[in-house]
Amino acid sequence: MGLLISAVLKKFNYQVTTLYHGEEVIAFLRDNKPDLILLDLRMPGIDGYALCKRIREAPATRDIPVIILSGVAEVDARVNTIELGADDFITKPFDVRELRARINRILKRKSSDTALNPLTRLPGSPAIEEEVLRRIESDEPYAFCYIDADNFKAYNDVYGYAKGDEVIKRIAVLLAEKARSAAGDDYFVGHVGGDDFVLITSPEASEAASKAITEEFDRIILEYYNEADRQRGFITTMDRKNKTRDFPIMSLTVAIVAPKSQRHYAKIVESAAELKRYAKDLQSRHGSIYVKDRRI
Repeated sequence: MGLLISAVLKKFNYQVTTLYHGEEVIAFLRDNKPDLILLDLRMPGIDGYALCKRIREAPATRDIPVIILSGVAEVDARVNTIELGADDFITKPFDVRELRARINRILKRKSSDTALNPLTRLPGSPAIEEEVLRRIESDEPYAFCYIDADNFKAYNDVYGYAKGDEVIKRIAVLLAEKARSAAGDDYFVGHVGGDDFVLITSPEASEAASKAITEEFDRIILEYYNEADRQRGFITTMDRKNKTRDFPIMSLTVAIVAPKSQRHYAKIVESAAELKRYAKDLQSRHGSIYVKDRRI
């Protein structure tokens, strides 16, 4: 059945990867993020139920649409998979035209999802607030990390918006990679907009993740500058007051707050923003930096 579905979808110009074991799917998703997953309930190793649950629980895959394909027509199977987070359930045998229509409907809905940033496809401000409130309600200790790119506007002005978008997408990938390394599945990455991001994870993992993020960013950002600018260590363009000035190579500022008693989301964001401004103005800093405030 898998080969048949794959052949049919390829005829409609979909790029298809066919996997037969649950463990193969888990391994594939570590390094790849497909637009959609067609999942059979009856698989060797990890079955479809457990696999769907793991896909929805992992931060890197929780937003990937999942369509369940099953020869099991019982209502319980349909209800259980929907409760686990599946987006659709199709009983075999099925008409290929119906499968294609459902795939297209879900992909179209995903592409127009206003809850995700259109550039990075990361959750936006409403989802960030929801994640913070969830952790507050469950009395789960967490750290709120506000990440901002320094001198990003100057880079955009000199190199253009297409190159700027490449940097923003690279930052999104970097945050997820380092958060996953430091915290396993206990993290959430959101994109407020522009060059502002949020990472939410455990207090214990927040500093390790931030250290790895800032160190790696300082290494990779040089790839986005030409050789002359790398040698100079700065670019020259107009500032917001229309005065010509030199702007250092882009860096990241990470402000970490680990709320203990504060339960008001706006206050948490305000504290992180204040700490970010403080870190940006530090005269002694060179390159990317992270600072942590444990007062609230």
